[in-house]
Amino acid sequence: MVARIGPVLAAAVALVIAQAVFTQGIMAQELTPAGRVMLENKIAAAPLSVKPQTFAIPTCAFAGGLCGAVRRDGSTAVPPRYDWIGPFADGRAAVRLSGLYGFIDEEGNEIVRPQYRIVDDYRLGFAQVDVDGKSGLIDRDGNMVIQPRDGSVEAIAPDRFRVTRERQLGGLRGAEDFSGVHASRTPTGVSVSFSMSRVFNRFSVIDRAGQIIEAEDRTASFAFDLDDPSLRVTRKDGRWGIARGDGSWLIEPIFERIDALSDGLAQVKLNGKAGFIDRSGKVVITPSFDRVWAFTPGIGRTAAERDGTVGLIDKTGAWVVTTDYQQMYPAVEFTKDRTRAYGWHVSRDDRWGLLNVDLRPLLDVAFDQPVSYCLDDRLTASKDKEWYTFKPDGSPLQPPGGRLLDAPCGGPQPLTLKLGDKFALVDADQRQITPWFEAMTPAGLNIKNVKLDGKWGRIGPDGQWLIEPKYDVLSNGGPLLVADINGKRGILRSDGTWLIEPRFDAARLRDSNTAFVTVSGATGLLRVADQSWIIPPRPGTMCQIGSALIRQTDGTRTVLSPDGETWIDIGAERIGTNLDDGLVTFLKDGKWGLVDTAGQIMLAPTYDAPLFFSPSLRGIAWAKRDGQWCAIDRRANPVPGLACVAEDPLGAPAPRYECRVEP
Repeated sequence: MVARIGPVLAAAVALVIAQAVFTQGIMAQELTPAGRVMLENKIAAAPLSVKPQTFAIPTCAFAGGLCGAVRRDGSTAVPPRYDWIGPFADGRAAVRLSGLYGFIDEEGNEIVRPQYRIVDDYRLGFAQVDVDGKSGLIDRDGNMVIQPRDGSVEAIAPDRFRVTRERQLGGLRGAEDFSGVHASRTPTGVSVSFSMSRVFNRFSVIDRAGQIIEAEDRTASFAFDLDDPSLRVTRKDGRWGIARGDGSWLIEPIFERIDALSDGLAQVKLNGKAGFIDRSGKVVITPSFDRVWAFTPGIGRTAAERDGTVGLIDKTGAWVVTTDYQQMYPAVEFTKDRTRAYGWHVSRDDRWGLLNVDLRPLLDVAFDQPVSYCLDDRLTASKDKEWYTFKPDGSPLQPPGGRLLDAPCGGPQPLTLKLGDKFALVDADQRQITPWFEAMTPAGLNIKNVKLDGKWGRIGPDGQWLIEPKYDVLSNGGPLLVADINGKRGILRSDGTWLIEPRFDAARLRDSNTAFVTVSGATGLLRVADQSWIIPPRPGTMCQIGSALIRQTDGTRTVLSPDGETWIDIGAERIGTNLDDGLVTFLKDGKWGLVDTAGQIMLAPTYDAPLFFSPSLRGIAWAKRDGQWCAIDRRANPVPGLACVAEDPLGAPAPRYECRVEP
């Protein structure tokens, strides 16, 4: 079902938008005050380059929330009329309008009108576009130079193009792209997955006339023998063989899989079963196993599975030993200088253990995942989501009942030891170099905040005091810290002397020069050097969101400039934190709507969940009402071709932002 907006609501939305555009007039063509600040910050944050950048900067921070582009002086290069504008490449940028893509130049001229469902950026003067589920290639003027075909097509030289039979789309729902990288939202952030089939996707190389220059059955290949680079594992017609440098076959392409040589043998798969061939291509272990692993130099054995039996085989394919484990595979250390097996990973009932090379148990089958090997010869393993560290012989580095909290592979010394509810620093030989503390938190590189006799202080990597323990609260980081004595916060230097004596009810350093502070229920922004106010205290709390501030009081949130000027004040109970989106979601009276960065409500609150025009969605938002999620554009119109769905198409809901002076 395609999204539908009722006639009454549609008229109301249209009226809101029309009134906003009318009242702002020519201002709709200019950046909002928030947009100007965000532009300055974006330019300041850009990496320095030898050649000054001159291309226009896409932005949606115009009055009305539509997208355009601006020059570095803030003047408008592309008037705001699109739902999304991508980055400029080859003097062109993709634009999206009502769900369809086109292209503009840096002066805002529409070179290709919005007409395509999916597009790629320009590369070498060409851009891939979707035409009815097929991929074509257009030039800088929008002319179709490679006609739409199945699979994908991309330029690899001005007159050479790579084409494939298959196409792996990526991106988010409603904002698909040609990347093959899929993203979805999770409760803790964004999950990204990559289709490995792209690595082995067969492709050909054609010229501009569509004539094949390199056939696809010669392209998917990799080295078979590092001692003889002329031999390559190569795919033809969906099967793998080994090709010589002159194009003839050492082994005809009959296998479903061939790996590179390892310790003189290479794994092959035929009819779903695994075996091995030698350097000459001769089958030395008949493909009869359900699963095998590569042979590792110096061992002469490898792990294998067949008909439910798990064990080790030798280089003839004979069983050396069979076990009652459910999984078993080589534990191998890889460095730039060597590949060395240090044992065997084994598992049973989803728990993992480690055997040495001679099958003697080093660690019992009791861990959450396979044991990791460190270059300093330590072993690390997680048990019930807690990490433990062991010597190479499997004996624990931590004492009974204790564990090392920050002992990653190659991590710096000293280490943090936890024993019961006590903490201490220990050296590499587990000798204690500090007294026992009641709590310990990282405060910087090799620096810890520690609690002793109910008071917080700070120690260095040698365990010596940097700041004596006499504070009720001590923040992390430096060179300035927030510290508390008798319920009042002050600003402390890293040498333990006061910059500002304790007098605040709450405090949080925004950077090395400023701090949010609260006194008697009012919060302001203070310059710490001279204790002057950037923003005098106002009732409520205040916090940073990107280029702006949020002030929260009496159950409503207001968006302020860095200097305290009001940017958005609409009585919102909650409001989005990313002004770069141009349209910001807000909650009022239990419903969600959209406001632009000038503070003008562009979409009245009628939706049941937050809606976001994030850059990754490329000019659409998924809006929920009456149990349905429907895609809308920046004018609140339904996006053609995108059906409404019952579940959030982006995955888990976005995490809720809490505005507090102190975490």
